[in-house]
Amino acid sequence: MRKLLLSLTVLAHGLLPFALSETADDNIKVMLLTGRSNKYHNWKGNSAAIHRHLENAGIFEVDTVVTTPTGESLEGFSPKWSDYQAIVMDYEGEEWPEATKESFVKYMKNGGGLVIVHGSDNSFPHWPEFNEMIGLGGWGGAGLHAPPLYPDDPSKRGSRNHEWGPRVHWKGCQAVHLHDKGGAFHPPSHDFIMTVRTPDHPITKGLPEMWLHANDEVYSRLRGPAKNMTILATGFANPAKRNASPYNEPLLFTIDYGKGRVFHTTLGHVGAKQDDTVPAVNNVDFILTLQRGTEWAATSEVTIPVPDDFPHAYQTSIRPHPKSGWSDLLDPELSKWETFMGIPHSTVKDLPAGTFQSEDVTKGTPMGLNNDPKRVFSTYHKDGETILHITGEIYGGLTTLESYADYHLQAQVRWGEKKWEPRLTVKRDSGILYHCHGEHGAFWNVWKSCLEFQVQESDMGDFITLAGPKAKAPQKKDGKRTVYALGKKYEEWSGYLHAEVEPDYPNGEWNTLDIYVVGDQAIHVVNGKLVMSLKDAVDKNGKKLTSGQIQIQSEAAEVEYKNVRIRPIKTLPPVLVHKAQL
Repeated sequence: MRKLLLSLTVLAHGLLPFALSETADDNIKVMLLTGRSNKYHNWKGNSAAIHRHLENAGIFEVDTVVTTPTGESLEGFSPKWSDYQAIVMDYEGEEWPEATKESFVKYMKNGGGLVIVHGSDNSFPHWPEFNEMIGLGGWGGAGLHAPPLYPDDPSKRGSRNHEWGPRVHWKGCQAVHLHDKGGAFHPPSHDFIMTVRTPDHPITKGLPEMWLHANDEVYSRLRGPAKNMTILATGFANPAKRNASPYNEPLLFTIDYGKGRVFHTTLGHVGAKQDDTVPAVNNVDFILTLQRGTEWAATSEVTIPVPDDFPHAYQTSIRPHPKSGWSDLLDPELSKWETFMGIPHSTVKDLPAGTFQSEDVTKGTPMGLNNDPKRVFSTYHKDGETILHITGEIYGGLTTLESYADYHLQAQVRWGEKKWEPRLTVKRDSGILYHCHGEHGAFWNVWKSCLEFQVQESDMGDFITLAGPKAKAPQKKDGKRTVYALGKKYEEWSGYLHAEVEPDYPNGEWNTLDIYVVGDQAIHVVNGKLVMSLKDAVDKNGKKLTSGQIQIQSEAAEVEYKNVRIRPIKTLPPVLVHKAQL
């Protein structure tokens, strides 16, 4: 995740500008714009959920842009909209500067994408173009803040009412526009039925006709121009609830604005004292329609499949929050690990007397188990986090005491400055080894037989087998290299298989690595991008590889890891399975 604190301009380090009609690679560039909410909402919780769900889709590159806090100046707020294919808006606050509003209108009319989430439709009631973009809006937004926005201009604090346009609901087989008086309201959060009204739209295609949505608000009697609007799905509140609408209210809809596309979801309430663990933002239907709606807004197409755990008419479906089930593997004492040190290079100084050293660090007598006198592996504490520091001076492995099967392993990694013999003139290198089995030292007298998630400058996520295992992966020849190739047949591989893309960030920045393992299948993800998938993993004797220890390599380069954690999973993420064609 990359978060940008925005004051005057948006600078996304490492992003490549692109025209609206094409991307720099096959990832969809998305800005999540947030930073302000009214007194009933918590933008931090909502945005955390939105960012997580978009990244988990495996097809988006998401930058979270955080504005200055409510009450502070937005002067100079001028994002470069054209760097993104879609803007996902989780913002309720003061109006932007006129020049920024004009540039946003231009972006949308020229083919940009916009996603409006829940309370964002309270924003900008006095901006006509925005009202057209979102189709329908809720409360004025400004008067819901504490203290209220625009204290010297009460006219800007009113809620949208009949003067903003009709309210819309679904009756029979069509949308009905009513021009009576009144503004928006909603009942308390509860479970309610949603019904698809446009089943052939890419966002709703393949969804059940009806499903039960869990513990959320039913935004009702929204007002607005409602031009060029298509209702995708409606919700019907429990009549026993206070302020329940008697109508099927539009909760998912799209708007055509110039050449631009807008997806508007009123779902996803996170209260002021709540966080991103609440059911409203972890409903599978909220997650899927957010992902699909964002893809559609950005590209006009949808490739994300309907998952098996999508809810039905009699049962809600809520994804467990990532916090649940995670086990942290790092602590200050590295109590869940053991070390095994290899053969020090002849240039390493201050070793105990009698330590074998060689210019060829792959041959000879290793230092062995839990013998790390130079503290190649150590930890320190900073900003509440335990950080694993690896000097890299001696080849070695930090190995979990336990073996694992069917898991999601996540870690963050960044490079240090130092390099050592015998790799002074080549790329910085490390690695996460999984399905490690057998004795220490099976490979180069230091590491176990295993599968490797390569951690190397410009090569993160490459696939390597150490000491005999094999697996099948889609591949193609690229000169002297063999490269992972989505769409190709899965064929047996042993050795070094290069990823086709290089999504790692510049040295010094934290990269997020994810390894998904179920049975003899695995998926490698780097910074939210799928880079490798494999199946039918076997050891050197042909026995299925489905479990093993985890090792982190020291390999002649200074490197740091943090947030190394693991959780059990039963299936690989459906979106990644679909993309990998597993």
